[in-house]
Amino acid sequence: MENKFIKVSGTQFVKDGKPLLFQGVGIGSYLNLEHFMIGLPTPDHQIRAAAAAIFGEEVSVRFFDSLIRNFVTEDDFIFLKKCGVNIIRVPFNYRLFIDDNHPEQLKTKGFSYFDYLLDLCDKYQIYLLPDLHTVPGGQNPDWHSDNATGIPQFWFYKVFRNQIVSLWKAIAERCADREYLLGYDVLNEPYLMDAPNLLTDFYEEVTENIRMADPHHIIFLEGDHFAMQFDCIERIQDSNTALSFHYYPTVWEPDLFSPAYEREARKQKFREILNKIASIRERFGRPILCGEAGYDIDRQNINHTMELLEDTLDLFDEAAISWTLWSYKDAQFMGMCYPQSNSPWMQLVSRIHEKWTHYKEMDEADRLMKAITKLPEFSAASQELKYKMQFRQRGILYKFQEECILKPLLQEYSAEELLTMPDSFLFKNCEYYPEYVALLQSRTKRA
Repeated sequence: MENKFIKVSGTQFVKDGKPLLFQGVGIGSYLNLEHFMIGLPTPDHQIRAAAAAIFGEEVSVRFFDSLIRNFVTEDDFIFLKKCGVNIIRVPFNYRLFIDDNHPEQLKTKGFSYFDYLLDLCDKYQIYLLPDLHTVPGGQNPDWHSDNATGIPQFWFYKVFRNQIVSLWKAIAERCADREYLLGYDVLNEPYLMDAPNLLTDFYEEVTENIRMADPHHIIFLEGDHFAMQFDCIERIQDSNTALSFHYYPTVWEPDLFSPAYEREARKQKFREILNKIASIRERFGRPILCGEAGYDIDRQNINHTMELLEDTLDLFDEAAISWTLWSYKDAQFMGMCYPQSNSPWMQLVSRIHEKWTHYKEMDEADRLMKAITKLPEFSAASQELKYKMQFRQRGILYKFQEECILKPLLQEYSAEELLTMPDSFLFKNCEYYPEYVALLQSRTKRA
């Protein structure tokens, strides 16, 4: 039976002794809502709380369950199979499994979503990599860890870490025999900030508990500072463990995103950045997966985005690096697939964007920080302190966004209108970029 699973062998992924590369997509804002990707402000739990406050708990639960059920269906898998992908990376929120008020009893809903996904993965022979995107208290200070405070409190409270250790063990018990489960992406983009370096100890505790239930599937570990720095991982004792990094060069160096940047010079810069982070493969003697790489899509200049993606995939191919692009489907931001512009969902998003966007939020947090550091007693604040504290400014903004933007707009809709909105994400109601599909197909055919 063991031969049916993918294994780690030196710096390669192998099955039956044959090396494999994984080429696929992440399916974000599916089991974990990200504000900029679905077009609604605030982190996941605040979006849900706002809907419950306006429409009541029963309608809210039906709405979000429908969003999940419609976001990924068999039609999406048929499409993904045509694209040639052999892996999907699926972020999930711990709240699908753990009730903060009753953490001792795991909820069944999260497991039902996993079973549904794995059944489709089995049918279409596409591997699933579940990625724990949020944990109690937040493993990093940003919205995508469902963190509304800007403080990664997960690292300050052992009770939070114990909950997640137990959760991974329970998931492994449920999934241990699934052939098209690639493994377990233990923690998305940790950033310990000012917390003690607990990453190695936490990873070892999770690994030990997963291995009690599942000796076969690969365990994936991400580095500190949003999966970019790996010095914090002091040792890896488990033989079937790999590393996962994220690659966003135009976020780290925004000038690289400009269409005016000379293409070959930009590609060389991309290569230098990739070579630096990908050196973890040789340093640790482990296979690596780029769990996220992608770019904003300008619908008026799709060729520019395709150039960026093409150059990135060229570099991954040259270095024989497995990858999952971010992302498959969203509300017309980074996704290959998206709801039609006249759909109920995008009409709501269009109204939201009159008052809020992800970039506007970042700019507002920056302006708040500048206002604070203009005060004489804080004028000597370091750039590092300013960087860390702007996450807390966003936490303040989230509450204003909820009360002044999201709730007032939701109040203009009836419960019946709300419950029809998830239909916008059904594949039959979506469009996709044929250029993106063609690029994926050209790469996956080479594997």
